Amino acid sequence: MTDKQAAAKTAQKFIKEKQQEATGVIEPKLMRDSARKPLAEHLADYVADLEARNRAGRRGRGGRLLKGRIVRLMAGCRWKMAGNITPDTFIAWRKQFWASARTLNHYLQGMVSFLNWMERTGRIKANPLKFVGKVDERGQRKRVRRAFTDEELSKLVNGSGSRGIIYFTAARTGLRQEELRQLTWGDLYLGEAMPRVVVRDSVAKNKTTEPVCLVPEIVEALQAHRPANARQSDLVFAKGVPRACTLQGDAKKNGIAYRDESGRYADFHALRYTFATFMQRHGVSPRFAMKQMRHSELQETVKGYTDETQLPIYEAIKNLPRLQKCTHRYAQILGAEGQNVSWAVTSIEGTRHQETTVNTGVWRTLTHGDAEKNLVETKGVEPSTS
Repeated sequence: MTDKQAAAKTAQKFIKEKQQEATGVIEPKLMRDSARKPLAEHLADYVADLEARNRAGRRGRGGRLLKGRIVRLMAGCRWKMAGNITPDTFIAWRKQFWASARTLNHYLQGMVSFLNWMERTGRIKANPLKFVGKVDERGQRKRVRRAFTDEELSKLVNGSGSRGIIYFTAARTGLRQEELRQLTWGDLYLGEAMPRVVVRDSVAKNKTTEPVCLVPEIVEALQAHRPANARQSDLVFAKGVPRACTLQGDAKKNGIAYRDESGRYADFHALRYTFATFMQRHGVSPRFAMKQMRHSELQETVKGYTDETQLPIYEAIKNLPRLQKCTHRYAQILGAEGQNVSWAVTSIEGTRHQETTVNTGVWRTLTHGDAEKNLVETKGVEPSTS
């Protein structure tokens, strides 16, 4: 066979393949090749793509966490190739896998994201888990946090040695653990007319550079903490940020309940809750508080990060104005001896009938004959209906 004949045969084969792909007789070549490729290799490509697009989290931590969940899920469902993935196998695994509702949804979300990426890149025709529903998380949250009270925060800061300034900074700036770990003196503007800390996009959770205004007491505490020879590039907390177990030990040592009677935790992230609650308690506008917390939605600040048990709700409502006429009328009805006081009922015609005892919350007028259809009017009270 000549080279020309071989080239013509190859061309015919190529054209036939493209025609079959166009008519749906066979899947595209990339999809067919991907079907023969192990899922583990696709997953490696996915994580590499996340890192290339700077979507793998701080220092790649998010990508590693996502990969670990997907690997565990593939092993539990015995998925080795893309063709093995079905909704039924996932649902069966989810029923047997012991975890909180939120964790199960994280597994589903991670796998769906991976399969969506495979669909977008032409490796699979459609995401087989696209329509699998999430587990209802309401009433099943495994860890609910609370804010530290002022007394608890004072004990924690003053009784934790060199770690106290770290706890205090977290509770008065709302910075997260990783953001505090990478905080440098160059990020702090303590001597400005408006003291602030600038959270860099490279360390921020939302990948956005944003300032956080500083209250005077934390400015003074950080100025006292700064070494005389500190450089702009030096870490503010050179010895690192305490881990959860360290804070738990400090809380116990200072008589603070790490988990209260309601089952709520006072862990490191609870210091961020403390900052949001502190602002709400002292009248900071919710919109300003949202800006300080660097949230994208107001509801997240007001509802998600505010400990309502510390809000002075009764103090705010106890001095609301009274309804004087209503109060005066109740005093007349109840009298000096309380609720069981008799009062006379007079019909429209002016006839006095038998006195009736007034029970709690029930006002009833007893009349006879045609007077039943009349309305009895009392000053300050709407007429009763027939």
